[in-house]
Amino acid sequence: MLRILRSRLFIIFVFTLFILMGYLLFVKNNTMGKVTESKITVINLSNQKRITEFDNKSRNYSYVSFDNLYENTALYFGSKIYQFGHIKKINTRDQTMLVTLDGNDPSKTCKIRYGSSDFARGISDLQEDDAIEFYGKVLSIDDYMNEKGREMSRPVISANFIQMKLKNRGK
Repeated sequence: MLRILRSRLFIIFVFTLFILMGYLLFVKNNTMGKVTESKITVINLSNQKRITEFDNKSRNYSYVSFDNLYENTALYFGSKIYQFGHIKKINTRDQTMLVTLDGNDPSKTCKIRYGSSDFARGISDLQEDDAIEFYGKVLSIDDYMNEKGREMSRPVISANFIQMKLKNRGK
């Protein structure tokens, strides 16, 4: 009787182990470490600012090149800056996006934190590869591993205003 009980417990243990391994493999392949969103849909449009409303405030922001921002991030903590680039990745869960700067160069990427009120009025959705212009404060540095396994860092900016890049502004 004791043998039968041990063999049944062993079978239950092995079965539970297989289920656990299958679950972990499924989760790893489908959700862990991946950003599945490719589009931001702004639901609360009432808090959005007009471009003309932000125009006076935009004069308080300085353009900082990516190279200068990357090499001297600590100097710019809390500074109001503006930049423009293309959306590389969107993570709606964390309300962050990766934006490539300076001619859509993937090695020149910064992380933007945003809220629904940070978008210009009239923007109801943004998606990857859209050209944007953003204004915000430099928050910190984000350390991450790139595709080649190398440890990298990028500036993190808290957006105050995001608009579609206007071609006629000469930027």
